[in-house]
Amino acid sequence: MAHAIGLTGGIGSGKSTVARILKHMGYAVYIADREASRLMNEAPHLRTALIQRFGPDIYLPEGPLNKQRLSALIFSQPELLAEVNHIVHPEVMRDFQKWKSRQNGSPVFFESAILFEAHLNGYFDAIICVTASEATRLKRVMARDTSTAEQVKARMSNQLDEEEKCKQSDFILYNDDDHLVLPQLLTILNTQLSTQ
Repeated sequence: MAHAIGLTGGIGSGKSTVARILKHMGYAVYIADREASRLMNEAPHLRTALIQRFGPDIYLPEGPLNKQRLSALIFSQPELLAEVNHIVHPEVMRDFQKWKSRQNGSPVFFESAILFEAHLNGYFDAIICVTASEATRLKRVMARDTSTAEQVKARMSNQLDEEEKCKQSDFILYNDDDHLVLPQLLTILNTQLSTQ
């Protein structure tokens, strides 16, 4: 069975960039956020559970998840975010385990911003935290999706503190102007692969 490595980091840390690099290197990477969206649209029991909890308008009339409605609910009420996670994450992990069993290479990677918040760390042999200063992360997110600093900070407040994420991880990868990503990533991979 392939080794599973968690890849996490706060909003704007650049974990998606690291995930893309890993894919280019030939590693299999499961993008939890994307797969959760797919499952919320495709898994009938998830759809039923979300409609029962949040009402039929959580899905658009033509069928797909109403992402704007869901975002409006969970960003203003953290307890609702916890409920959505409680409904969705078990299905995501079942899907990940099935996906992992189909992969030939080792290790495989699971990219998620909320790996610790969702208490998923127990599923992984090691965890890499991608990090950058708050100022760098703010600048990246504001440039990426034209959010205001206040909006980005509100989203950051829904995630575990960056320092705490790093403390709980096995490896820290600095993704900023002072560090090159690839040499750090190669060192982590060599260390992890040598322990398998």
